Amino acid sequence: MDELIKDLKNVTSRVITDDDYLVMGQKYVPTVLSSKNFHEISKINDTDSRKRTLFVDGGNSILFESAAFCIGLIKIGGILYSGDERIGRYSEQFYIFISDDNGRYSVKTYPETSFSKILFNPDDESLRNGFEKCDITKIISVIRRFAEIDYAYRHSTDADYLLLDGTLEARYPFEDKYLESLFSTGKACALSKTCSLTTRNGLSITKTLSDMNIEYIKNRSWYYHPIVINNNPKHQASIYFVKLHEKSAHIFRFEVQKNFDKNIEELFSELSYNSKDPIFLGYPYGLIDVDQYVRISDEESALMRTKLSVKMGRDWNEFSKHLNSMNAHSILDKIKY
Repeated sequence: MDELIKDLKNVTSRVITDDDYLVMGQKYVPTVLSSKNFHEISKINDTDSRKRTLFVDGGNSILFESAAFCIGLIKIGGILYSGDERIGRYSEQFYIFISDDNGRYSVKTYPETSFSKILFNPDDESLRNGFEKCDITKIISVIRRFAEIDYAYRHSTDADYLLLDGTLEARYPFEDKYLESLFSTGKACALSKTCSLTTRNGLSITKTLSDMNIEYIKNRSWYYHPIVINNNPKHQASIYFVKLHEKSAHIFRFEVQKNFDKNIEELFSELSYNSKDPIFLGYPYGLIDVDQYVRISDEESALMRTKLSVKMGRDWNEFSKHLNSMNAHSILDKIKY
């Protein structure tokens, strides 16, 4: 234990150096961290000039799973805000059936969507888990990501800005096709709740930015840019870091699409105004709102399972045998001694 405490103290004692920079890989050219890259976020007091931001997120649940197929439910929603006022919200949901089709994972949705008939290679490096092929259930979360992007694109005329949870990087097969449509709007941006990026000195980038002792940014909301030059062809975005409320302890990674044709300072002013709720100070309330709106509860999932099993009728007993290859953990979880 003492040795562990010693190592933990060594981590906390690391200090910022004048030549430190963000590390993101070979396709990202870093810039040395500098006070000149901090920019104060201005306040907008004129309520008549407020823009509309569409906050988009999704939820999913695995209903049934076997070694050869899985069935899930995906819910996608968007909530439209003007400043801190909610002015509209919409949602849609669909069932999804992923099955093994001659060594590929085949997608079918109910009702039919643009994601139906997509075929995924389970050995694709972007999907694979280490040396093992992709778990079939992972495709549900991949399709949910596509559905979030597609939803934002289809509702883009409703808003001045489109804000997704996460990043704007195309990490999965076919994702760049959906992002290309979204980027045609010129309005796309994204905010990450978590950030695992570090600096050359092994420090968290968000803590490093927070600790830079610059009088200019104390007790203010701000954004930091530039931090890297992004040369990744699968990541058509400019990367920022933002502190959206002067009293917040949180700094977030933020991205806007390349060829963003809106006013970035106006965008940050809008989000800052939306980030003053004490439930999560400094985090846009619109993202909290839409997260709760699309979340699929355990109770809702259980109800859907019951409905499907009842609809199966006499075929349920035979169908349930397929599930025995994957349900041992859930049985053990229910055992109490």
